[in-house]
Amino acid sequence: MERETGHAMWAVDERQTGTFIGQCGLRPVDEGAGPEIEMAYHYTRASWNKGYGTEAVIAVLAHGLGQVGLDRVIAVAMAENIGSWRVMEKAGMRDQGIASYYGLAGLKKYVAERDWRRPPPPAPARSA
Repeated sequence: MERETGHAMWAVDERQTGTFIGQCGLRPVDEGAGPEIEMAYHYTRASWNKGYGTEAVIAVLAHGLGQVGLDRVIAVAMAENIGSWRVMEKAGMRDQGIASYYGLAGLKKYVAERDWRRPPPPAPARSA
């Protein structure tokens, strides 16, 4: 896929064990509605809520909007998939409302554009 379109999904492995936990990457949107590039990810349930998704999305956005030179990257999620849209928000993507893609209506759409910047790390907790 990367040779054909310039974009691909990459395997995501847990750093300490090398265990495959999912995939994340860029791919063309198959809607024929223009040259949109989608950032997509899928993870095993056991890897949820550990920060892997956010870490990978930030790296993929930096690659796509930096080295690859894309002007804009989108991402979509089922409206009820709160965990998925929280990952996009933590990565600094902006909510663009509800959209239809892949024959599915009611998807939440997020966008990151060339001026996207990785969100700053959270401030350290202060002790009292």
